Amino acid sequence: MKLEYKKRIYWLLRFILIVCVVNVLTGFYDMCTSSKNTNANQIIWKGERYNKDETGYHSIDKLKYLVDIPTDCDVKDIWAVASYYVKDDSECDTRLKELKGIYDEGGAKAVVDDIMSKDVGDDKKTMMEYLIVDGCLIESLDNDAELLNNVLEHCYDRDYGFLGCKRYIDIGNKLYKKNGKLERIIEAFETLSKYTTDRAGKLNVVGDSDGNLVDRKHYSNMIQLLQTFSSLSYFDGNLLGIRPTIGNSKNKYIVKAVKEDYDIVLSYKKYKSFINFGNISIYGRYKNLNMRIKHPVIGNVEKFDVMKYVAPSVVGKVVDKLFDLNMLSREFELWGTNVIVYDIDIHTPEGFSYGFYPMYKIYNIDDMDTKKYIDRFNEYFLPGGEYEEERDKVGYNPDNPISEEDFAERIDEINSMVYELFEVRWY
Repeated sequence: MKLEYKKRIYWLLRFILIVCVVNVLTGFYDMCTSSKNTNANQIIWKGERYNKDETGYHSIDKLKYLVDIPTDCDVKDIWAVASYYVKDDSECDTRLKELKGIYDEGGAKAVVDDIMSKDVGDDKKTMMEYLIVDGCLIESLDNDAELLNNVLEHCYDRDYGFLGCKRYIDIGNKLYKKNGKLERIIEAFETLSKYTTDRAGKLNVVGDSDGNLVDRKHYSNMIQLLQTFSSLSYFDGNLLGIRPTIGNSKNKYIVKAVKEDYDIVLSYKKYKSFINFGNISIYGRYKNLNMRIKHPVIGNVEKFDVMKYVAPSVVGKVVDKLFDLNMLSREFELWGTNVIVYDIDIHTPEGFSYGFYPMYKIYNIDDMDTKKYIDRFNEYFLPGGEYEEERDKVGYNPDNPISEEDFAERIDEINSMVYELFEVRWY
């Protein structure tokens, strides 16, 4: 009998040793291959997500529940936008009146809590509701990250796996996974981006001095928040653990947002399974991560002290990528933002992405916009153009001019042309 117990203990110890070895080896592999995480496999262009495969970038979005919004509708007023969803829809009409009453009485937090405390749907009414959530987030971002943190709390549920059975072995904290509300927020931001860019393109007027700053700030906040939620969804498909707030161990969070010099910084603990048995996974190794979402700028994309966040061994790759993004932003007058996810303990990059939006006259102080900059770039290489003789060196094909419509799909090609043009100008 004693021999039988010894055998069981022996096999248990062997199993524990194997688990530890696998955990260490996978962690070492992740650290050695961290430089690959500086590749941007998802980007955003004009509020639309594009994922990269072996053939290039391709849109993954198909907008639903769009309504006709006239050009004279002020998209900064989210209640005005939402009002166009009630046409010939009594359910939306009733719900909008209810939400407006909650907002008038309790403010943004009250209306956001009311919307996000309910089961998430996928219909026209849900789109209207989450447009209101996004509008409240845009308006609040100038003040602090309190409402953003409130929304993030609603975006994660305890993970119980298949048929409600816990499918992992707890080693430490309880684990959480993103729910459908996160995707609804992203879809609403994409929809609002379309309304905003469509309106800005149709106005074709230079913004006045009084309203320009307000319009630009709304545009900037929308860009940054879409990048935030999209990156959180894309990079963190694994389970997240709860962490105590510094200085208050009782106040715990799943994802914590703070504002630092206009950037949004998300902090969280990400678990990764390293042994799987069918529907059962063992999550023992985790990483303490930060996700830094830069505030949108035109040019100066490279003004980012990467050395503070990632190790010197990989910082060069990040700097090179930021340099490329900066050239694109300057060449075409683009609003640019970027995201870097990094391990705060060993300073390795865990992910990188970026987003670009066109500049429109309504947000500018002169008559130039991104469309004119694209036209100017195309004209460089036409007969009689400034760089006609360097066309082949740059790689420009006059039969395939650049346009806003295919900018994202061709962004690697465009980036290469801009870099070659930079060298032509320099030398």
